[in-house]
Amino acid sequence: MLAEEKRDMSGADHSGAATATNNLTTSIPQGRAGGAPARIYMNERIVPYLLEGMKAVAKDQPSNPLRVLGEFLIQKSNEVEEGSGEQFPA
Repeated sequence: MLAEEKRDMSGADHSGAATATNNLTTSIPQGRAGGAPARIYMNERIVPYLLEGMKAVAKDQPSNPLRVLGEFLIQKSNEVEEGSGEQFPA
C-alpha cells in the first residue's frame, strides 16, 4: 500500500495505529469494571458536574470561561453538600 493510501482525510498517517492499539489492548490486564479507583471516584463525583458546567460554558461562550466554570462548580458543590448532607473532603 502506498503511503498516500495510509493517510486519512486530515493527512495523518495511521498505518501502524491499528497494530499498536491491538498490541496494547492484549497486553493490559483487565481490572474491575469502571477502571482504577481514582477513575471511579472522578466518574461518580466530579465528571457529571464538570460536563454540565462545560456545556453551559460552551453554550454561553463567556469572555472568561475558566472563571464562569469555576463559579459554576463552586455553586454546584454547595448545592450537592446541602442536598445530601455529605461533606466532600478538602
